[in-house]
Formats: sequence, C-alpha cells, structure tokens
Amino acid sequence: MDNTSPIPQFPVPQLSRGWAIAGGIAMILLGFFALGDQLVSTAAVATFIGFILMFGCAFHLIKVFTIGDWKSHLWYALVSVAYGVAGYVFIAHPFKAAIAFTLFLGWAILIGGIFRTFFAFKMRHHRGAAWVLFSAVISIILGGLIISQWPATGLYMLGLFLGIELIFAGVGWLGLGLSSEKK
Repeated sequence: MDNTSPIPQFPVPQLSRGWAIAGGIAMILLGFFALGDQLVSTAAVATFIGFILMFGCAFHLIKVFTIGDWKSHLWYALVSVAYGVAGYVFIAHPFKAAIAFTLFLGWAILIGGIFRTFFAFKMRHHRGAAWVLFSAVISIILGGLIISQWPATGLYMLGLFLGIELIFAGVGWLGLGLSSEKK
C-alpha cells in the first residue's frame, strides 16, 4: 500500500461472491418489478420518504427536550413540525406529494445541468471537460422533460428512477460477484 498518496486508503471488506451475485440478481428483479408498475413504485417511494421524514420529526422533537441551550429549542421545535407535516403529507397523500416532489426534482436536475454547463466551459482546457458538458446537456434535457410533462410525470417518475437505480446497482453487484474469485 502506498502511504504517499493524498487520497486516504480504506481497507476493502471481504466480498462474499455468492451474496454479491444473489443480491445483484434480486436488485435487478426488483428493478424490473418497479419499472413494471411505476405507479405503485412511486407510491412506495413517497411513503418511504414520509417515514424517513417522520423519523426526522421524532429526532428533532427529542432534541427539543435534551438540549440545554434554550435559544435552540424553538429552532428544533420548528424543524420538527416541518418534518412532521411533510412526513404526514407524504404518507397520507403519496401521489400529491410525489407530484410536488417531482416538480422540485425536475427543477433541481435542470438547474444542476445549467451550472455544470458553465463549469464545463470554465474547465474547457481539461481533457474531461467534454464529459462534464455531455452530462450537463443530458441533465438539462431530462430536467426539461420532467418539468414540461409535469404534473403527469409526478405519477411515475419516482418509480421510474427507483427501477433504473435498482437495475444498475444490481448489475454492479452482479458484475462484482461474477468477477471475484471463487472461494
């Protein structure tokens, strides 16, 4: 191991070939299931986000009663209420929340692509600048498509993203498992 590298070196954990292959196949199958019924997948993602927000609400509410600085109590209470309301909306009305969240997501992707375009032109003398510009253009197109087809995209976009993510993550694990040595 080279100790002169500025990048910290982390030990690589032992890989179980069988679990990597099985997990990869399971993720790919779940990804195709998510793509098969994007409406149900979107509702599941929205509900999951709601439960995460409720956990955040509980965490901040606990902080209200455990911190000693009274100036921070109001802040934690307000954040707790915001998390609680957002969590309730995501759980009670997953499609309405998904539609609103998808609009936010579309704008975030579009604006991120615009910023990356400026960044690509700023670093135009670097060999990899074209890849940054390529990804920026894809983000601008994707964000524009999400926004232009909104609110309809809100009913399936989260499920679509979930399915694609599961498939590509599963392919990565499957490839890692298949390329590792048998033990």
